[in-house]
Amino acid sequence: MAPFWSSKSKVKKIVVEGNSSGSAPGSPVLEQTALRFQVPTPASSATKIRLSILATAMVDALGGPAEFQRRFSFPFITSMVPNNNFDLPPGVWTDDTSTTLCLANSISTFKETPDSPYTGGFDEVHQLELYKRWQKEGYLSAIGKCFDIGTNTQRALDIFGRYSAEEALLRIRSDLAEEKCSGNGSLMRVVPIGLAYWRDESQAKTYARRSSQATHPNTICIEACEMWTGAIGLIMEETTEPPPRSPEDQEERRLTKLTLLEFISNFPYTNNKLREALTLPFGVSARPEGKAEREAWYYRHHPLMRLIKETQGPGPQVKDPKFPYNIPTEEQLPSSGYVLDTVVAALYCFFTTKTFEEGAVMAINLGDDADTVGSVYAGLAACWYADKEGKGDGVFWTKKVREWRKELVRRNVVEEVAENLVAWERRLAEEYM
Repeated sequence: MAPFWSSKSKVKKIVVEGNSSGSAPGSPVLEQTALRFQVPTPASSATKIRLSILATAMVDALGGPAEFQRRFSFPFITSMVPNNNFDLPPGVWTDDTSTTLCLANSISTFKETPDSPYTGGFDEVHQLELYKRWQKEGYLSAIGKCFDIGTNTQRALDIFGRYSAEEALLRIRSDLAEEKCSGNGSLMRVVPIGLAYWRDESQAKTYARRSSQATHPNTICIEACEMWTGAIGLIMEETTEPPPRSPEDQEERRLTKLTLLEFISNFPYTNNKLREALTLPFGVSARPEGKAEREAWYYRHHPLMRLIKETQGPGPQVKDPKFPYNIPTEEQLPSSGYVLDTVVAALYCFFTTKTFEEGAVMAINLGDDADTVGSVYAGLAACWYADKEGKGDGVFWTKKVREWRKELVRRNVVEEVAENLVAWERRLAEEYM
């Protein structure tokens, strides 16, 4: 029997009332739900780092049980449940978090020589060494061993184990650059780069590229990582240390979900598939000046926003009775391990919903590579929504999110790595003073 939320269920036509969500231009919607009115939560850089890393682990663990499952084939997930794919208890995070922690710890603990007094920095060889430790020894694993690893990451680590470091990097870049090697393994771990290096956009972009090249050196993976890092950096700048501006300029240049969409849409992709999925098509009408008109224009022309409008507007769409949004079909919104599918699905969840919890629940219930879509979403969304408890209530902290945190396995490990990255980011901040 199909779960009650499946596409086979009879779903009543959605009527948007009061503060209900999920609507787009063309359906009844309150002004405050528009993208141009949704702004990120200000907080310290330390808070953003801590909660983005924590969120990555929480939503990874939430999505693990839905990994490999067809959409609508499993009960709707809103809490930590056992991961029957690997016979694991609730709250266990997977390779998405482990590799994120490895990258974060490499950035904050790398030493050029064992006796070097200076700690921290970017080094692909050190990153690969930590990924190898995770694979072989269970370093930074939720259960003390590696129980799942992506194909491309596995191949890169095999090459790294057979050759000298310099030759291994060259072979990885040549042997794994094919289109068929376009998994999401480098995107799922990239968030620490934007969190640490956001003060230097060019450096962050370079490090995002090099981080991807260590295991996923093809163009679509590289550019997905560069764009994601740029988005994280933009949010960090505007929420932690916004530049001084006049009141008029502040209002015009204020970061909203609409301006973040414009950043993503205007990113200089060279990969045609990323351009087709994330930018405006050639030949559209000129961009309107007014924000309301501009937002409606994006919903008419941008492929992602058109998809949101088509799948979240009134009509007999697929949705759970307790969830205020529709869940698109697999044909409408794939959530596979292909990096393009992961990027689009994570952005769909972010731009469709208005709180961290809502987007997380949507992401994990997509199934297929649900844990990765969820963790990629979570890093970005936590950077946008998060603040300390009592300040980020409602948009980040909810009863459910507190439950997720409480039930997360080995949370102390996640928090320790996050603190290391906080310390490194503070040292970088001093260099810019």
